[in-house]
This record gives sequence, C-alpha cells and structure tokens, in this order.
Amino acid sequence: MMASASEKPNIIFMMLDDCSAVEFSCYATDKHPAAQTTPEVDNLAGEGLRFETCWATPMCKPTRALLMSGKYAYQTRQYGNHLSGAGDDFAILHKPVSKVMQENGYRTAISGKWHLPGFPYQEEYGWDEWSMLGGYIGPNNLNITWDGPWFTWKNCTEYLHEKAVIRKNGNKYPSLHWNGCVIENGKLLPSDADTYGPDLNHKFALDFIERHKDEPFYLYYPCVLPHKPWMRTPEAPAGMESNVRMGETYLKQLVDKLKETGIYDRTIVFFTADNATQGYGKGVTSEMGTRVPLIVFGGPVKERGVTRALVDFADMYPTKLELAGIDPDTVPGLDGKSFKPVLDDKDDEGKPFIFSYNDTFRTVRTRDHMMDGSGGIWKSSPTGNILDFKVITDERKATVIRKRLLKMIEAYPAPTKKDFKKPLYKHGKKPDWPSTDFGTMRYVKMGDNWMKQADRNEP
Repeated sequence: MMASASEKPNIIFMMLDDCSAVEFSCYATDKHPAAQTTPEVDNLAGEGLRFETCWATPMCKPTRALLMSGKYAYQTRQYGNHLSGAGDDFAILHKPVSKVMQENGYRTAISGKWHLPGFPYQEEYGWDEWSMLGGYIGPNNLNITWDGPWFTWKNCTEYLHEKAVIRKNGNKYPSLHWNGCVIENGKLLPSDADTYGPDLNHKFALDFIERHKDEPFYLYYPCVLPHKPWMRTPEAPAGMESNVRMGETYLKQLVDKLKETGIYDRTIVFFTADNATQGYGKGVTSEMGTRVPLIVFGGPVKERGVTRALVDFADMYPTKLELAGIDPDTVPGLDGKSFKPVLDDKDDEGKPFIFSYNDTFRTVRTRDHMMDGSGGIWKSSPTGNILDFKVITDERKATVIRKRLLKMIEAYPAPTKKDFKKPLYKHGKKPDWPSTDFGTMRYVKMGDNWMKQADRNEP
C-alpha cells in the first residue's frame, strides 16, 4: 500500500565517509571520551533517536552496495572494494531503493561520493538529479576532460597538474577538496583554487531541498568528509581543521534549510557513516570496523532518546520504504528488517542479530556476544564501545557460542579468494581460524590513546 502524496514524508539520508560512532560526543561513555566535541549532532540526537549499535560494513564500496540493494553480499557479490564481477548491471540485477522511491512518487537526488557499480545517470538507479565528485565515478561515456589538480592514493596530498579525461588517466584521480572536481547532472562545474568540492555538493543538496519543498523527495547525501586526503576546511585555518566538524556544519545547515522552508516536521533525517574511522578500525571485520553513528530525527521521530535495538545497513532499505508508505514485501530478496517500529516507539529490540563482512571475513553480533572476522568470541557491552567488550578465552565456552552465531548466518555463504580480482584487504598477519582478530586487538590495546594516532583522520 502506498501513502498519498500529502502523507509521504521527505527522507534525507546523510552519510559521512570513514567516521566511527566514537568520534561524536553523544557517543562518549563514563569510561571512554569521544574524539570530538559535536554539540550540533548532540542536539539533533536529543531531538530524535540515537542508536547505540548500528553496523555498516568495514569498507566504502560494500556499504554503499548494501544500502542501494538492501541485500547482503552473498546476493550482490559486493564483499569488498575489489571484488571481481562488479559490472554496470548492478542496478538492473538489484533494484535500488532510489528507483523504488522514484516509482512511488518521490523526487530523487544523490550528492557527494558515488563509489558504486555502474553510473549515477543509469535509468535503473532512479536518480532524477545528481552531483558527484568526479574521482569516484568509474569509467563511463561522459568523457569529461579535467585540467585541474590530480592525485594518486599512494601520495594523496601531492597534487599533479595535467589535462586528461577523467578515469582515462591511469590511476590518477581529480581533486576531491580544494579545486574540487564535481560533475552535476553530466556537466563539469567551474572550479579554481578557492573552490571547495564538498561545498559544491552541499550547495546542490540545499538547492534540491528548496526546489522540491512542495513535493515528497528522497535525498541521499554520501558526503566525502572526513575521508582522506585530509585538507584544511573552509571553516578553519591550516592546522586547526576538523573534517568531522565540517560534516557537522553541513548537517546543521541542512536542518536549518528544512526549518526555513517549513518542512522539517514532515522530513525524516538519517545521519550515519559508511564505516569506521581511518586509523581506528576501518577495514577491520568486527564491531571495531562496523560500528557507526546512527541518529534519526525530524518528522514524527520526537525526543526518543537512546535505543539499544540492533540494526545494520541491510535494514535501511525496508525502513525507508515503510516510512514512505511502501510495502517492503513488494521488493523480492531484501535481507533486512524495517526498524520503523523502533522509530515509532513500538519496539526497542530490533532484530536478534546483526551481520557484516569484508572480503572473506565475516562478523556477527547479538546483544550478548560477537564473533569477529577471525572467529574470536567476545562478550558484548551495553555501551556499544568495543573497549568495553571482553574476549572469551575459555575455548570450550567460545566454541559453543561460535557454533550458535555461525548457525545464524549460514544462509549467507562467504566468498572465496578466487572471487577477487585484486589482493584482499590486508588485515595484518592472518591467524589460524578461529582466533581473536588481529586488527581488532591492535586497536583495543590502544585504549583511549587511539585519538593520538598519526594515521587517524583528525588533528
């Protein structure tokens, strides 16, 4: 059943790039401080509902594929950033949530980072409008020439200057930040040394809201911040920037626009991230790499406080559909469960377990226990902070729990190494399975000193 146009809420899904939940002060605990002071995010969490435990995947591309399809990677084959067979038919084989929203009367737009199979202009994706950073759109038929700065991921802060067609210039990428390369609805936007690429995406998002305030819309805003290369932001002098707080500023301005246009009370906003912070868990297959912030506010989601309901990114697709008055059962193959009852204050349990993966590694968690990617078993903590988790060293007890957790995910078979076209993501020395995950233990041993690590994305 579909709601009438007048009953449909607007839905905005804003997602930061590489940002653990513990970056935000509303996720601090009595024992462990957060890395940032984020008053705007804290205030918005107070206006809506903050999820203590939300899992994405530990890497960028599989998270985005999961969001678009509502299917775990055993169906889409998008287990990691380098899986073979990630062709342009992704949106044909797995109907994106954006297409379903479009078919049900929503104006749709995406702004920010693509990093998906295929292209934003494909009809099957269902985007009416799009504004994308040029470096993340794969080889395509746009043939846009860029004569601004380029970089490589090997030396991402050292810019090169040449003129070439985007994605036909080897492994070089056009600038993401200052003198940023942004392609909007197929056209390259003007840019110079004073142009901040994320600002162009943000302006597009605000303009989309203004232009469509009188009709239901779905805005997917995968912001590139705080992903490296870490540059000075427009808000602060060099050496004093915070890419996380710049994302917070964008969120506040988004809310200000909703209130200014008079549609805040009929707009539901999701604020989250795609995986853990670079230098503190990204790529690690456990709660360390998968736990991201999730705050939902606006519309009917009023001052709900905090929930311990377990959710993962497979649940986002059916939740959005239910909020839009669309029956999720009309889309075959979805793996998630709608958490609309949690938003409606009719449930505080969520589902019995959450699941995630990176390459051939898999992790699963219930309220009580977690199995990390190497088969290590942990006692979960109500805080959601993995520094409060405890490794179960009694192997007899761990074996019983591991068997129970593996039973829960037996319907989601893992890939094999032959499924990947590039070497698998390096997690450190691979231990015998089962054993405690190397990457998780590395970061846990840092304790609260993780905020001082040189390879983290914030000063």
